[in-house]
Amino acid sequence: MAIEQDISTLSLDDQFMILLHKKIMNKTGSAKRRAKKYYVDQYKKTGIIPKPLLLAGRGIMEGRKCSGRPRALSCDVKNRFIQMVKAACDADDDNFIYVTRKARKITIFHQFLEEEFEKKISIHALYRLVRQENLHLYLKKPDFDELPAKGFFNPEDIFDLVQVDGCSFQYIKIKDENGKWRKPQVIEFYDTGSRYMFVLELYFSETSLNALDLFTRFLLYGPFPKKRIRLRPDRAKGFLNLKRPIHELNIKYSLPDGFYMEPDFTGPRSPKHKVHLESSHRSLHHFEIRIIKKFADKILKTEPGWAFKGNKKEPIVVTFLDISLDQLRHSRMLELYRRQHNESLHRFTEAGKSVKWVPREKLAAYLSDQDTLAFDPDHVQGFIRYGFDKRKAVVSTQKTITYDKQKYTVVVGAEKFSSHKSTPVQVSCCNNKLYIFEPQKDGVFLGEALCQQRSEKPKSVVEKSEKRLKQNEVEQIAAYLEARQMSVDMKSLIACYRNGLTFDIAKAVFENNTKRYDRLVAKLDEPDRAGFVRFNAFAIDYYRYRRNQLAPGKASGP
Repeated sequence: MAIEQDISTLSLDDQFMILLHKKIMNKTGSAKRRAKKYYVDQYKKTGIIPKPLLLAGRGIMEGRKCSGRPRALSCDVKNRFIQMVKAACDADDDNFIYVTRKARKITIFHQFLEEEFEKKISIHALYRLVRQENLHLYLKKPDFDELPAKGFFNPEDIFDLVQVDGCSFQYIKIKDENGKWRKPQVIEFYDTGSRYMFVLELYFSETSLNALDLFTRFLLYGPFPKKRIRLRPDRAKGFLNLKRPIHELNIKYSLPDGFYMEPDFTGPRSPKHKVHLESSHRSLHHFEIRIIKKFADKILKTEPGWAFKGNKKEPIVVTFLDISLDQLRHSRMLELYRRQHNESLHRFTEAGKSVKWVPREKLAAYLSDQDTLAFDPDHVQGFIRYGFDKRKAVVSTQKTITYDKQKYTVVVGAEKFSSHKSTPVQVSCCNNKLYIFEPQKDGVFLGEALCQQRSEKPKSVVEKSEKRLKQNEVEQIAAYLEARQMSVDMKSLIACYRNGLTFDIAKAVFENNTKRYDRLVAKLDEPDRAGFVRFNAFAIDYYRYRRNQLAPGKASGP
């Protein structure tokens, strides 16, 4: 069952502990300990939950940029530090002395930086910079060429590490929507401990939308144990975008000593970080022959091609099938492959020893002894909005956004933006609506903004996007009015919404005045303006209704 709940019914101490967990769950080491001590001391001193914790409970993670504080490291310090680290492992680089790997520590460079710039420099900011710029490759670069030691991978507990990767077909090509011959690509989610394949699907590329589509299906697959789960995709651009929905998932569902999903991306050019999944791809390539046999009557031609293994390549035969990606999906061949893998006995290697088990049985036995949770489908399916392309934007103090020379008004989440200074954000445009996100790489969804542009004619048919998202209340009201032959002025409708208009009130106002609208339209000399006249009359009726409701002695309901 889903664990989302109203924590306001809990005691103040329990509320504090839950909100404190949400605030510091993404921190590690000394940063986590210092933050925890600070908020615990504040709570003991005042008896009031600090405001940053309350904001964290609403998904607002304030940082240095949001508070207006200057950057911890200047550009000069950053560039000099990166230059020092890179030069320290190259004896021919004159920008810094050569430092042996054993002594190549951040504290050493910290001391040199403070002496060179003659000021205090945050060592914690340097640690963050090392992670951001991936400088570990230089700090750990060996002094001499070393031979890798033979060994094995340590076993992982079930649900401790879920690997994600894509794999292109080798022996099959089909046509995409543009008529171009391409090799289909499979993306899959794979548990390391049980070797169970949760979900896998066919696409033509590893885009953000495709990655989000399969991620939502993974979350809705079944129950999840209330524990720390590491999700390990590679560093493809589409997978990197998963940081945002993972962060939102943790804000909504993570509790102390309970569920938490940790994004644990592979290192750059490090296939060994997901070796178990890479190994399973061999059987997928073998399964391609069964697909060719299934569609033997759709073979158009064959051509020579190449299969690559490391730096070696060998000639193969590539088969061209006259089918679409949807036909291949609907054949259920991929589901057959997944079921055969999960329900068959396999021989795996654990701690250097060969053992046998059935992935489905091992996973089921583990979950039977666990306290589990399930995610809300309505919440999870909304993650698809993270897959749209994003651009930088600014929310003004009037809660508006200028995008492509048009003005949009924030109608969902307006309370999250300051009325005293503009707020930098990132936005995605879809169906004439903006989805608003925090500007960080793992920034979560903040709200929605609608265009103020006036529609020319009432819409008789609502265009459905490929990835349908839930409409906000303003869109629901607009669709209701347009279905009743009104040409909606979004600017006026948003103003009504900000003054208390709801879908139920809009429905009541329309039903009480339908005959009046018909009489007004009947008197018109210009039938083309009927939709605008209906909407303007509706807006007047709403404000009249609102004045009557606010009058002394009147009830507040519709």
